[in-house]
Amino acid sequence: MMLFSLLTLAFAASARAEGATPWQNWQTSLQAGDALVGKIWSAQERRFVSPRSLAHDLAEAKYVLIGEVHDNSDHHRLQAWLIDQIAIGRKPAVVMEMIGLDQSKTLDVYLADPDANAVGLGPALGWAERGWPDWPLYQPIAEAVFRAGLHLLPGGPSRAAVQYVASHGLDSIEGAERKRLGLDRPLPPKLGDALRQDIEESHCNLLPEAALGPMTQAQRYRDAKLASALVRAGKGDGAVLIAGNGHVRSDRGVPWYLAHQAAEARVSSVMLLEITDDARTVEDLVKNGPEGEPAADYFWITPRAEREDQCEKLRRHFQK
Repeated sequence: MMLFSLLTLAFAASARAEGATPWQNWQTSLQAGDALVGKIWSAQERRFVSPRSLAHDLAEAKYVLIGEVHDNSDHHRLQAWLIDQIAIGRKPAVVMEMIGLDQSKTLDVYLADPDANAVGLGPALGWAERGWPDWPLYQPIAEAVFRAGLHLLPGGPSRAAVQYVASHGLDSIEGAERKRLGLDRPLPPKLGDALRQDIEESHCNLLPEAALGPMTQAQRYRDAKLASALVRAGKGDGAVLIAGNGHVRSDRGVPWYLAHQAAEARVSSVMLLEITDDARTVEDLVKNGPEGEPAADYFWITPRAEREDQCEKLRRHFQK
C-alpha cells in the first residue's frame, strides 16, 4: 500500500509538470512565430535541446540560476515550469532578486500565515511600491513555490545598502565581510570593462561618465550578495535563483562569486532571451563574454514583450 501511494504521488507530480507547457501557449506576442522562438541552446553541447533535457540537467546542479527580462510574462512562466520540474526530485529553496533582504521579516510573517497564498504574496511584500513589473507577471513563480512546498527567501540587498556602496565604494564594506563575499578581489580587467560597458549600453549611453564607476561597484555588490543568499539558502537541497539575465551570467555575475563562496558546488545557469528583429541564427542571440565564451550554460529563446521604447523613457526621466 505504501509503495502504491508513493508511486501515485510521483506520477501525479510528473503529470502536473507535464501539463504545464508555457512554450506551447505564449502570452507575449512579438515574433512568436519565429523559427528560433521556443528553442533552447546548450552552450556546452552546441546544439538545441528539449525542455525536458534542460530540466533534467538543471536538477543535477546544487545551484540553478534562471535569468529573465523582468517584464516578459513568459519568462516567469518558464521559470515556474523549471521550478516544478526540479522540485519533483528534491526540495530546493527559491531565492528571488526582487525580494530584498530587508524584507525578510515581512516575508516570514506572511508565509507563517496558514492562509498564505501566491495571490496575496505580492501585496504583502508591497510589490507595487518597489518598482517591479506588476505582481501577476511574477505570480506563477510563487504558485510553483507554494505548489511544491518550497522555502522562499529574499536575495537582493536593500536599496539603502546598494546606494551606500555606490556612494562609498566596495572598500566601505568591513574587511572580513568583503573577503567572504569575494569583493576583496577585482574583476579581471576585461570582465570589469565589459561590465562597465554593459551598464552604459543598458542605460542607452545616457549616463554621465562619473556614474559608471559607482554603478559598476553596486552591480558587483548585488551579485556577491545574491551569491551569499544562495549559499545560505542551499545548505540542504540546493537553491534556485530568480534574477535578471545580467546577474546569472557565468563570466562576471553571481556564478563568479559562487566560485569563491561555494567552490565545490555545481552551478548551472539559464538565460531567457527575447527574439530580436534581426536574429537569423542562434549565434545572433547568444550572449558571450569578452573572450567569446558563452555567458550561460543554456539560452531559451522566447517572443518579445511589447513595451515602450526604453531609451526614450530613460531620456525623459533624465530631463526631469
